[in-house]
Amino acid sequence: MAAGWLSMAGQGLAAPGEFKDCTGRIEEVSSRRPISFADLAGRVGKVDYLLFGERHGVREQAVASSCVLSAMAKDDRPVTVVMEMLSRDDDAAIALYRKNHPETPAGLGAELKWWTRGWPAFDNWLPLVERAFSLRVPLRGGDLAEKDGRTGELTPNEKKAIRKRLGAAETAVRKSWTKAMMAAHCGLISDRQAALNADHQIRRDLSMAGAAEQARALKHGVLLQVGRGHGRKDRSLYHVLAQADASVLTVGAFAEGEKITDEERLLYDYLWIVGKAELADPCKLTGLTSKTGESISR
Repeated sequence: MAAGWLSMAGQGLAAPGEFKDCTGRIEEVSSRRPISFADLAGRVGKVDYLLFGERHGVREQAVASSCVLSAMAKDDRPVTVVMEMLSRDDDAAIALYRKNHPETPAGLGAELKWWTRGWPAFDNWLPLVERAFSLRVPLRGGDLAEKDGRTGELTPNEKKAIRKRLGAAETAVRKSWTKAMMAAHCGLISDRQAALNADHQIRRDLSMAGAAEQARALKHGVLLQVGRGHGRKDRSLYHVLAQADASVLTVGAFAEGEKITDEERLLYDYLWIVGKAELADPCKLTGLTSKTGESISR
């Protein structure tokens, strides 16, 4: 293992439990006080699931989550990374690529034809992918497989699965996601379409939870790299993972200058302010207004 770390030294990566360049401001929400990354690192070492909710496309936030990964892997603890940006049917291609190119993480984006996926550039997530390669930890897709990626009416089996996994929280979770989907479209879609989109996000959450639970069954800690909307405590991913006898911590990563409401603060255990992003509200730029109370950037 040590030889692997040395061979990756040119990329500035570290051994388990070691981290550097962990910039930004971290706040413990419960106390509203700033903490150091060393403080946070001491708390994530034993957690079962760490939900790192990013603002998509902010590279500095992938650097931050790579620090979290190193902290979770301290003392050679087995850890798996599950990414929303990768799908469940990417796992075989990722494993084969890593077998053939164990020290070339930058090439994974081309291997997966990242430019066809609708996400910001792969380079935005490269710091986390590099750290996963360096530490030799599994990297798994969390999103729905392509064959399951449709948006439409839930099947009876899907309704039953959601009801079983969410229990009493189902109504509140669906309301939260529906509100977010309406906001994401500046209030221009119908209530029915917003509800269908919400169901799709719940299905995605259950897929990510399934990947994480498979890793935990192998006694791995799990770092879930997800969009901030998926990392919130009022959404389906958190509710599913927190139901079992598992410990779950949530980090909400915000770009510098982003507005954070008091309500939003309470949806995470920690806030990490790092990186820059375009903060203009597209709804305002088009002269439209979303009355949902939630920014479309989330």
